[in-house]
Amino acid sequence: MADKKEAKSTREKAAEARAAAQASERRRERMIRIIGGIAVLAVVGIIIGIGVMNSGGSDNNNSDTPSADSALPTGITKDNGYGYQVSNPTGKPQVVIYEDFQCPACKQFETTYGPAVEKWASAGDIALTYRIMTFLDKNLNTDHSVRAASAFGCSINADQGLPYHNTLYANQPATEGQGWTDDQLKQFGADAGITGDAKTTFDQCVDAGTYKGWAQLSNQAAFDSGVTGTPTIEVNGQKIADSALASEQALKDALTNPQQ
Repeated sequence: MADKKEAKSTREKAAEARAAAQASERRRERMIRIIGGIAVLAVVGIIIGIGVMNSGGSDNNNSDTPSADSALPTGITKDNGYGYQVSNPTGKPQVVIYEDFQCPACKQFETTYGPAVEKWASAGDIALTYRIMTFLDKNLNTDHSVRAASAFGCSINADQGLPYHNTLYANQPATEGQGWTDDQLKQFGADAGITGDAKTTFDQCVDAGTYKGWAQLSNQAAFDSGVTGTPTIEVNGQKIADSALASEQALKDALTNPQQ
């Protein structure tokens, strides 16, 4: 009898141990889900938080005063704040993204969501415009933002604006403020697909800093419209909620089906 009781006790203990292990595993899974959710919020916080820190006043471009007579890249006008329009399908939400090429949070946004945003623009789901800012030059005591923006303007003339925009972010230095040399900016043109005579013209444009004035005008126009940090994403003139950066689907909903 004692042996049977002992065997039963052993089975019961084993069952209890299994139940405890299963309960522990369920607690662990719940904790992972909770931590995962916190991590998503942390990423959103990083994107938004850095964008807020990378802010400044209306004079945060560089020491030069932008001239209204500055040369503008092909297709760019004052009417939309000197923005680079990637697509403009009729009747679709107007998405405007404000960025500074030196901004780490902008690179994070482009790395995470850039391909999807471009896909929605290409499919005609949204009208997409990039408005470039250069305030980090003053914050970091550099001229890298305005030089990169000027080179971006040169690439627009060569009809490779979006590839060049993406190449700049793909090659953003790990150390904020380190920036790029003119030779690097010209090499990015080749990397973005600019060749032949167009590449020669592009290189000359970069060397001359032809569109530094445009970069400053774009920066000033952004500040004048109330934007004080990057990245800032607006739809039909309204800044999207922070929660829209929690996932690709949340961002798509915010951009393609904004609240009226």
